[in-house]
Amino acid sequence: MSAAELLLSLAGGTIVLLLSVIAYFLKLLIQDSRQMNTELSRMKESFIRLEAEQILMKAILQRNTKSTSRNRPLKWD
Repeated sequence: MSAAELLLSLAGGTIVLLLSVIAYFLKLLIQDSRQMNTELSRMKESFIRLEAEQILMKAILQRNTKSTSRNRPLKWD
């Protein structure tokens, strides 16, 4: 085997190794982005539920304060 063939085979092996490492990290990156999308949708759902719960609690509190004291409106700023 000549020196040129040895150099080319080492360069080819190095390139293959680097490409496989890049492919592995890209696979991990894709998995993480999919997991983040799932978590983001869960967070959005929780936010919507909390918003609805806050509106309900505000309505209940305003109804209760109107029945007990009609001169003091609640301020929600």
